[in-house]
Amino acid sequence: MKQFKDYTGKYGLKLAALVLVVALLSGFTARGSQSGIGAFENGSVALALPAAQASTGVVGWLESIYGYMFRYDALKAENEKLKTELAKARSDTRKLQSVEQENSNLRSLLELREKHSDFTLEAAYVVDRPASNWSRSFTLTKGSESGIKVGNCVVDSGYDLVGQVSEVGDGWCTVRSVVDADMRAGALVGEGGSAAMIVGEFSLMQKGQVKLSYLADKTKLVEGETIITSGKGGAFPRGLTIGTVASVSTEAGGQAEYAAVNPAADLAGLTEVFVVKNFKVVE
Repeated sequence: MKQFKDYTGKYGLKLAALVLVVALLSGFTARGSQSGIGAFENGSVALALPAAQASTGVVGWLESIYGYMFRYDALKAENEKLKTELAKARSDTRKLQSVEQENSNLRSLLELREKHSDFTLEAAYVVDRPASNWSRSFTLTKGSESGIKVGNCVVDSGYDLVGQVSEVGDGWCTVRSVVDADMRAGALVGEGGSAAMIVGEFSLMQKGQVKLSYLADKTKLVEGETIITSGKGGAFPRGLTIGTVASVSTEAGGQAEYAAVNPAADLAGLTEVFVVKNFKVVE
């Protein structure tokens, strides 16, 4: 009896483990016999099941990554296509705007010529604006080869006075702008109004303005009033818009009034102008 206890005590754990294995195998055998699958195959399936589940998860993850990459490539291709189409649309818009601007310029020139059929006009582009504290001038792309001469009047497409040709070369000419300190022109305060003269002045030139002076007696100036060329002297056609009265002041002696005039022409933004080479003089 003592020997049996010693034996069980020594090998009891091993026996218990063996019994447990036999019981499990019996269970597998019983279930396998019921389903037609042997115990060994059933055990193999049981052991492989976690790996199969893990592989299924990996396959699903890979499929999701592939789907993302495919969608990314498709979106990237679509994005590049849209960029190309947008660039083309912008290019077409710029071309259309250029054509529209050219047509607008041609219409303005036609209207100008129809309105003043006695004018001989020469279109030219502004290519330079020499920087100087003592003058305000432009360089144009036309010159003596186009029949342009010193003293010719220059206007924009809106029939506004830009200035007067002061120098001429072959393929170029310089235009003294309406605000230049050396500018002189006969003027009228409104259509059929009092006679006066625009005179360039350094202080006003710095502000982009020209002085209206030598007013006829009892002339009353009002801010916002339009000033036009009088046509007197033959240098400028009658009726060109010079600008509008910006402010009215009194000379140092306190007896004569004068006005600062804002030019009607956009002198800073001009790209194309028209040289009046000939016109009907009205005295």
